[in-house]
Amino acid sequence: MFFPAPVKGAGPPLQNNAADHLMNSLQRFEVWVSVLMMLICAMFLWESWDLPPGTFEPLGSGPVPKATAFVIILCCIWVIITALKISPATEEMESDEEGLSISAGVLIFFTTILYTVLLQFRVMPFSWMTTLFLFFTIWGLEQFSRKKLLPALLTGVIIGFATEYLFTEVFIVDHPTWSE
Repeated sequence: MFFPAPVKGAGPPLQNNAADHLMNSLQRFEVWVSVLMMLICAMFLWESWDLPPGTFEPLGSGPVPKATAFVIILCCIWVIITALKISPATEEMESDEEGLSISAGVLIFFTTILYTVLLQFRVMPFSWMTTLFLFFTIWGLEQFSRKKLLPALLTGVIIGFATEYLFTEVFIVDHPTWSE
C-alpha cells in the first residue's frame, strides 16, 4: 500500500514479522476507512451547504448535517493521527485485545440493530430504550465486569433521560415513543 513496511534495525526491535505486518495492515485499514468516511462527510457537507435553516426550530435541516459532518471529519483525523503514531512494538502488546475488538464490534452491531428495530415498533419509550441500549452496550464492552455494572447503569440512565429531555424540550423534535 502507501505506507512503508518497518525497516529492520530501525526503531524498536521487531520480534515477530508476521505480527508486525498484520498490525501495519490494521493501521492502513484504519487510515483508509477514515479517509473514506471523510470523503463521504465532505460530500454530505457540500450537499448540505444550500439547505435552509429550520423554520420552527433554531437547529434543523441546515446546521445539523454540517455540524455532524464536521464532527465526524475531526474524529477521522484523530483516528488517522492515532494510527500513524502507534509503533508496531506498542501494537504488539495490544494484540491481545484483538479478540475483544471483534466481539465488541459484533455486540455493538447486534445491539444497534435491536435498538433500531425496537424503536421502530415503539415497544418502549425512547428514554427507557436508550437507557437499556447504552447500559448493555457499555457493560458488554467492559466484558460484563461486575465492577463496571453500576457506572454503565448510571451512564445509561443519565444519557437516556437527558437525550429525551434535550430532544423534546430544547430541539422540539418528535421521536419514537410508547405506542398506546
